[in-house]
Amino acid sequence: MSLMQKTWIFVLLISCLPVALSAQSVQLQYVFQQGNVFELRVQDRSETYLTIQDEHQRTSTQGHYTLKLKVVNTMPATSSALIEARYEKIFLTASSQDVTNTINTEGSEQDALNLVFRRITERPFYFTIQSNGTIQDMEGIDSLIHYAVGAIPAKTSKSDRQAIINFVREQFDADAFRNQFISLFPRYADHAVQVGDGWTDIVQLAGRLGGSLTTAWKLDYGDKFGLKVSAQGNMISNQFAVIDLGGGIMGNVDVRGNTQSSYLISAENGWPTRSVQHTEISGEYIYRAAYNKKIKQDIHVPIRYVHDLQYELIH
Repeated sequence: MSLMQKTWIFVLLISCLPVALSAQSVQLQYVFQQGNVFELRVQDRSETYLTIQDEHQRTSTQGHYTLKLKVVNTMPATSSALIEARYEKIFLTASSQDVTNTINTEGSEQDALNLVFRRITERPFYFTIQSNGTIQDMEGIDSLIHYAVGAIPAKTSKSDRQAIINFVREQFDADAFRNQFISLFPRYADHAVQVGDGWTDIVQLAGRLGGSLTTAWKLDYGDKFGLKVSAQGNMISNQFAVIDLGGGIMGNVDVRGNTQSSYLISAENGWPTRSVQHTEISGEYIYRAAYNKKIKQDIHVPIRYVHDLQYELIH
């Protein structure tokens, strides 16, 4: 084979490689097509550390769950879509102070928690997402929770029943879902970007903690097959909000945290296909004497939370 032939073969091979978008602008956005179905497979692990009166407490959770997402309605006028979401399976283990609880919706256990979570997989809920990834309305959550806690056996003690109801509401109310989905779906700039470009957004967090999440996004790479987006986020709670810290004891939560995330994005429809995320939050719970007659002075409880998550979204 001549040198000229080898050179041409090399050029042909190079021409077959993906062409990066470093010199091209791209408008990142979700493409919504009614009837499209996605399967979201999530694995996560978290550690929570509390220090109460010099005694250290640690709670560990580990689990994986699968949701089916379906585009049930597209709304071009608002560049958004209504998504039906349904848990297909939930597996979760939580351990604290030598006590371990396991939830497996595909198992046969008949304890109250498993019965409740099994019901969560039986009905869908809905959320609206804009083409830039902003999560809006959450619908059907209250009725789903009401249906799920209806599975608590009548023989369950009043205190255990209320504890289960509180736990489910904290984990699955509309505010909690919205906060979770905020991290699952990347949010895109409202203008075209090139590889290396960045953009920033601020999202107000819902629920008991309140506060805000400021995220700096960056398009790291892109070609005709896919793109890579990274994110650095900083959150801060609403330290002035007075909330129930448990057992009817009122106080404030003063925490700050950061998160690092990376997303692989489909070049075809703008939906993420894979993501890896790491979050660390630290601060303190403040039990306020002003709101609790049994407390003579404010009690400060340090807290640290570490969360690792990865998911795959299959079209």
